[in-house]
Amino acid sequence: LLDEEIRWKLQRLREAKRAAQRRKQESLMSMPQRSPPGKPSPIEAAATTDGSKSPAVKGYCKPKAKRERWQIPGGLLACPPLFVQEIKPQEAVEGHSCTFSCLFHGRPQPTVTWYNNGKPVGSVRGTAVHTTECRSTLTFPYLLSQHSGTVTCVIFNPLGTVSTSAALYVRQQMPAYQGMKRKVEKKRNKETEEEKMKMEEEREKE
Repeated sequence: LLDEEIRWKLQRLREAKRAAQRRKQESLMSMPQRSPPGKPSPIEAAATTDGSKSPAVKGYCKPKAKRERWQIPGGLLACPPLFVQEIKPQEAVEGHSCTFSCLFHGRPQPTVTWYNNGKPVGSVRGTAVHTTECRSTLTFPYLLSQHSGTVTCVIFNPLGTVSTSAALYVRQQMPAYQGMKRKVEKKRNKETEEEKMKMEEEREKE
């Protein structure tokens, strides 16, 4: 009888221990997943260069567990932005054109922002930006001395932010080149005036 009582008590202890483990697992599964202290979540990490958080993407599915992956509508797997080809340093003469380009990838579609010496290109005179699904270009149609410095491209989506930078060196035009350019312009103006005079003379004869 004593042995049976001991066995019965041991069995009850095992069942109580298993029930406690099940309750602990269920409570862990029901708790929201949070990033470790000091490490921001993927959406919190996707901040713009001015410190503001990126807008939420409609239909974006946050994983409920670490084993799951981020997904977007259509069943496509989301991925953080990355540069397939970064921008390269450029050197050009003042008054000429210059183009920077990069290739990138990311889901959802990353937002692209260009900077020249820390200023968004929208506030820099004489710049043009063209962006497609995986390529972006920054063009200076007419280089000025103030464009010389650093060009930066920043791409971000809710999963992260990355950037690439390169130097832009603008050389001043040589005095001889400027003088030659003025002579060519004077010659063209003179030829244009002569053509106008000939046309006026022909009209008078008619």
